[in-house]
Amino acid sequence: MQATSIVIPDHVHAIALCGGPYSNFAALGAFLEATAELPYRFCLGDIGGFGPHPDRTLSLILASGMVCVQGNYDHAVGHDEQDCGCGYSDPLDRSTAQISFEYTARHTSALHKAWLRTLPAQIVLRWRGTRVLLCHGSPDTVNEFVWESETDDARIERWLAANEVAGIAATHSGIPWTRATARGFWCNVGVLGRPPHHGSPDVGYAVFYFEPGAPRPVPVLRRLTYDPAPVAAAIRAEGLPEAFAESLERGAWTTCTAILPLQEQTIEERYPAPPARTPHPMPTPNTSANARHAAPSEAD
Repeated sequence: MQATSIVIPDHVHAIALCGGPYSNFAALGAFLEATAELPYRFCLGDIGGFGPHPDRTLSLILASGMVCVQGNYDHAVGHDEQDCGCGYSDPLDRSTAQISFEYTARHTSALHKAWLRTLPAQIVLRWRGTRVLLCHGSPDTVNEFVWESETDDARIERWLAANEVAGIAATHSGIPWTRATARGFWCNVGVLGRPPHHGSPDVGYAVFYFEPGAPRPVPVLRRLTYDPAPVAAAIRAEGLPEAFAESLERGAWTTCTAILPLQEQTIEERYPAPPARTPHPMPTPNTSANARHAAPSEAD
């Protein structure tokens, strides 16, 4: 895939990355507030799905100036396709996902669909002499599920080498995890749209820190506490499946569970506890707040 290239200025020491808002406007709002001091924020795709009022989430993203990768959901909604292209094989999972997709497609404005069509499939960040790839599923396939329990270091090393990058960030599977290898790192940043099957309504995101003199950025998963009640209420008011609201409230997957490998089926903690202080160091004084509105540069 051809990737859009974005240059991160050398003075920037931290950036934020989220995945899968799934029309969860409350979680997205909490993410934007929690990361407001960071000059660069990225969404790795699947902006719609599961949640209600997709235009509300899309408007929040556009107003924030956040740069987004095009996920399979975004491509399908933007191009008026017949299903989400999520990659589910189980019939029940596909049926449930279709309900969500058809609702999202009906309630996404033509203006927002046009914007979704413009999103790049991948982004390469050029940052202090290193390259980091932002994709949705994997570097090879937009809807590939890359699970920690099924992915060895050799596979990550092959992806890093083939794309000539020091790190890869993705989201599609919805379960966050990171792995460092000799060549670099893999980071699934998780999703904002629903909890990662860990028994808590909290969701999460990632911050990539690039310390002075370090050879590459370091990905750190961050827990995000928010109030899911307004979204759950809207799900019920819109007549979407009750299971969607229950997942937000219970912190466990209630739909599309057939894709989970045995290890990921266990309800267990996925994020560290929230820090007692501000989780991100403040940007250096010469960092402009307008930097988050930077447009992509040339194709990589």
